[in-house]
Amino acid sequence: MLEDLLRDSFIKVVDKQSTGWLLINRNFEIVYINEALCRLWQKDREELLGRSVLDLFYNGTKKIPAGHYHSPLLETIETGREFRGKEAYLCLSGANFPCWFTVDTYTFRDSEGIVQYALGTYTLIDRYKALETQLESINISIIKSFCKAIEARDAYTLRHNENVADLAVGLAEYLRLPTTDIMTVYLAGLVHDIGKIGVPESVLNKPGRLTDGEYAVIKHHPVIGADIVAEIDGFGAIAKIVRHHHERYDGRGYPDGLAGEQIPFFSRLLAVCDAYDAMTSVRCYRVPLNIESAVAEIAACAGSQFDPDIARCFIEYIRRFGGRQTVS
Repeated sequence: MLEDLLRDSFIKVVDKQSTGWLLINRNFEIVYINEALCRLWQKDREELLGRSVLDLFYNGTKKIPAGHYHSPLLETIETGREFRGKEAYLCLSGANFPCWFTVDTYTFRDSEGIVQYALGTYTLIDRYKALETQLESINISIIKSFCKAIEARDAYTLRHNENVADLAVGLAEYLRLPTTDIMTVYLAGLVHDIGKIGVPESVLNKPGRLTDGEYAVIKHHPVIGADIVAEIDGFGAIAKIVRHHHERYDGRGYPDGLAGEQIPFFSRLLAVCDAYDAMTSVRCYRVPLNIESAVAEIAACAGSQFDPDIARCFIEYIRRFGGRQTVS
């Protein structure tokens, strides 16, 4: 009775904390999650309890390759290693933005010393709070308005933008890029095709092969998009990424025919994510490729269409994690 009272009192105290608490068992199932993390993810606790974090963050992967955890909590439950003040990325569908935390992890072992549970406590990093404030100050609702306008004309483009943003964030995190860079590539992915608002619907949704004239119109959308994005205060760097996301590594892309490292790094990164989602998505004029076929196509185009190093890392990322954000 006293044990139950202490447990209930403890949970009430933890639920009042601003720090996130997440407890998982050896099967990677969520045993406890406090209100702070539930609010962040905009999920009810009942939706998350009993769910596997591999399902939530790793697209159902059954086993994380040793050395590629990208998550202090998962590494703790797998290896018994505890962390203090470890920086980690945490995102779930429903969160407004990708988040970075400092994480402490703790093990709960049985009488034989085997780890049965792992607890992670998550403290939002101050610099992320500053980024969120900055994003609010530049009025991200402008971007959402443009995205909605595109959706009204071409629903595929909105889904595609969101998919590319998710892939870009996952790849950037896999590459261990700084928080500010991850935020930049997320926003660039979200708006990379915003210039299609200036392309006629008859061209956007044409089921057959485009004429040379129609293709010329399509090729102008990065310029239109960059001009739109450049009008948003603080988005100058993102406008440049948008303008060059259809450049090719061999210099045969558009609109400016840049080659190699002349192309902004994030434009090269988006180019791979953009192509992968386009190849694996259902369109009215073709059947989507499966993952292995799309990966093979990216490998074949490494060094010509794509930056070979980014293409290699993207393929590693997809094969290991299935294209989802990869940390918890």
